[in-house]
Amino acid sequence: MKTTDMKTTDMKKTNMKQAYERNIPLMNVYSVLIKRVSMPIIILYFLLNNLNYTQIGILASVVAIFSLLLEIPGGIFADLNGRKNSLLISSFFGLLTMLLYFFGNSFYFFLIASVAYGISGAFISGTRESLLYDTLKKLKKTAQFKKYNGRNLFYSHFFNALILLAIPVLYVYDQKLPFLIGILFFAASFIVALFLVEPQNVKVKQIKVETLMQSYRRKFFDSLKEILSKKLLIAILFFGTITAAFMYSSSEFFPPLLQISGLQVIYFGVVYALMRAIMGFAGMVTHRLERYFRIETLLVLGAAFILVSLIGFSYGVGIIIILSILVLNLSQGFTRILLDDEVNKRVTSSNRTTIMSISNLADSLLNACLVFVFGILADKNGVQGMFVYGLVFFLVLAFASLFYLRMNLSKS
Repeated sequence: MKTTDMKTTDMKKTNMKQAYERNIPLMNVYSVLIKRVSMPIIILYFLLNNLNYTQIGILASVVAIFSLLLEIPGGIFADLNGRKNSLLISSFFGLLTMLLYFFGNSFYFFLIASVAYGISGAFISGTRESLLYDTLKKLKKTAQFKKYNGRNLFYSHFFNALILLAIPVLYVYDQKLPFLIGILFFAASFIVALFLVEPQNVKVKQIKVETLMQSYRRKFFDSLKEILSKKLLIAILFFGTITAAFMYSSSEFFPPLLQISGLQVIYFGVVYALMRAIMGFAGMVTHRLERYFRIETLLVLGAAFILVSLIGFSYGVGIIIILSILVLNLSQGFTRILLDDEVNKRVTSSNRTTIMSISNLADSLLNACLVFVFGILADKNGVQGMFVYGLVFFLVLAFASLFYLRMNLSKS
């Protein structure tokens, strides 16, 4: 009888291990499908429907604000109710966003779509990384998180790059086709998420005996307390917020920048494909770069690349603008993987997604402010004139965050 029980237990462990191992390729597929394939033409689509840059800035800010409002509740939800359920919710609202873009033709339609996309972003924010890290923890492979996270970034961006090549061509043929593809992708991502396996967490089960409000409040304050108790973690999150917000807000203006460069719309997909490929490649090789450079050096290099890109956006012409866009994506590729790893290895599993959400809340808040201000400045001074102001803002904030990070790294 004992022998039979032992065999049954061993079989269960083997099955769970195989299920966890399947999570890794499933997460890669999910990350490919969850990308917003309409990105190269979205601002052009808004302009075609008679929106101005101020309205476009409002739409981007609404996305950021709703992500901001639901960021921490979304992270707490994932920690308490499962990262898989959080990804399912994200896919559902992503699908709703694409449907609204497809059928919409006015500012108010797109405003509702922005709300849905903000909700989608809140529930995916930090969730994939947390699910991957805890999956690797079950497989005793957390030391390889940068490697697997980098591969996830590479696969998602490489295949997305191939898709983006066709998007502007399809847009020229029919402005609605890119959104139809988006509908199909988000629907497929929902199906893929159904097959993910949630790594079990004992602490989560203990928390669930409380009321919903008590659970959320406890989870938030426990996570906040953990952040505030680790000065180096605060410094890393501060630097990550500055770099992420400037990269994300800048990307909202890539289509008009490409128009300024003189590139025809039909070739926008080539640039976006290169962006994805470069970002994915940078993420994939990050764990190798760390063998030759210190973390501090790589983060400074990432900030320097952002600075160079902003200069190119402000004063560049033609190919200089395009190269500046690619450099910004190179920076985003490896800084994201580095910062994800630095944060994840310094936090507890039970608070992981909530802490990632608190971090992304700060990113969303700054991004919302920047996009709104940049939209107004772009209407008054032109897109390139707006980036001159952005360059000054970044210099001040990047210097402050790097100084604080270096000060805390020297103490660790």
